[in-house]
Amino acid sequence: MAEQTFNIKKQGNYFVAFDTVDKKQSYGKINIISGKFIGDTRCIIQLNNVLSAYKIDNVSSKKQALIDKVIGQLEKDINDGDISAINELLILIPEKNLIAYLPE
Repeated sequence: MAEQTFNIKKQGNYFVAFDTVDKKQSYGKINIISGKFIGDTRCIIQLNNVLSAYKIDNVSSKKQALIDKVIGQLEKDINDGDISAINELLILIPEKNLIAYLPE
């Protein structure tokens, strides 16, 4: 079965999946802040992909600078053989995110 494509548009705090032929027909939407999905599951993958790309593209420069500093500290800790702080940080990350990080 061929995967259906949708026309995704940002509307307020949502990304909304519209039919590519009937431009007014909405199939579902995903909240940009919470990630909560409402609608027909045929569009959930495409909406999740758009949301993920949006989040990556919209990381503030201040947050990116902080992320870069944390990565530098992680590298230093690993090189020094001290992973206790890394373990404490990873405990705070939801299990689904840890699993998603690993290669299949």
